[in-house]
Amino acid sequence: MFKDLLGGLKKEAEKRLAEQEELRKKQEQNQKDVAKPNPQKRNRRSGKYGRLAAWIKSNYGSSFKDGQTSDEVKTQLDRIFTELESKGSLSGDAKRGFRTFIDTRKYGDLVKVRE
Repeated sequence: MFKDLLGGLKKEAEKRLAEQEELRKKQEQNQKDVAKPNPQKRNRRSGKYGRLAAWIKSNYGSSFKDGQTSDEVKTQLDRIFTELESKGSLSGDAKRGFRTFIDTRKYGDLVKVRE
């Protein structure tokens, strides 16, 4: 009788320990998920081409001045694109992204454009 009672208590205790461990793991995972940045919000302030614009500013910032027309900016970007392409510095994805950035004519992240 006591063996059955002890065996039942032991099984119950093991079950509760397993449940507590599972709950702890879920809480840890939730904390990790909360800490992860939301990829959709990552560049919300800087727009779709924020990282590219920041890279262009850091490497070719002296080529651009606030108040340029979008045609002047496009000409400068075409020159930079051609230069990088001739050096072989752009991968396929980078080429497409850079070319699309030039063609969209949304240069607000790079410079204040005058229309």
